[in-house]
Amino acid sequence: MTPREIAVALWDARMSGETIELGAGDRPADTAAAYTIQTIQTAASGAVQIGWKLGATNDKALAMLKLDDAFAGPLLGPFRSGNGACIELPTAFAPGLETEFLVKLAGDVPARDYPYPADEIAPAVDYVAPSFEIVGCRLPGGLANGGLVLIADGAGNVAFVEGERGEDWRSIDLAACALTVTVNGEEKARGAGSLLTWGDPLAAVGWLAAHPLVAERGLRAGDVVMTGTCGGILPIAPGDEARADFGALGIVEASFA
Repeated sequence: MTPREIAVALWDARMSGETIELGAGDRPADTAAAYTIQTIQTAASGAVQIGWKLGATNDKALAMLKLDDAFAGPLLGPFRSGNGACIELPTAFAPGLETEFLVKLAGDVPARDYPYPADEIAPAVDYVAPSFEIVGCRLPGGLANGGLVLIADGAGNVAFVEGERGEDWRSIDLAACALTVTVNGEEKARGAGSLLTWGDPLAAVGWLAAHPLVAERGLRAGDVVMTGTCGGILPIAPGDEARADFGALGIVEASFA
């Protein structure tokens, strides 16, 4: 298949909730090919892009997904929900729950060829909030079978939930900010901003600004950035209820049907 045919097939799978098979020759040969398919898919979807997500943002996630480096992808408006939302799960995608810091930009961050440190990103930030991302794979076998296809296919995004903000984020050390994740009232994970590859959620945004994917436009005021899991990838199923407590930063809650 051509890159466009692969992009459309993966998008159709996302919209139908069903997995598809890709032959070995249809899988991206390298990262550049994966991003080419991703870009085609985003444009062909017709959905409004409202920001970006990061994936494989720590050693455990890299090992699970069988990738060598973190990756980026689009966040599309139709898949955004507010705190407490009930999310319909496409169970064929073997969905997982990631707990993340969400950063909303109030100012532009121009693209450049080396990452910004956290303190240079902070002035451009509107707010930081707790969030959930639901991820999945449109191929049989779940995330572990995705590899570079995850990059090609919208970076594996299924949906995301923006949580309730607590205190002014500028008064909080985001690297040290701890979180606890419970599913059906049972603690399942703990994490902190420091568990990200870059050691801080704002440094993650700084890395994104230097990524080739945003080289032409940079990051813009109004963009939402999901900075990657700080609590692992937890299996999630219909009927589950999840809650993550980020302390003073706030909470995020979601249920699944």
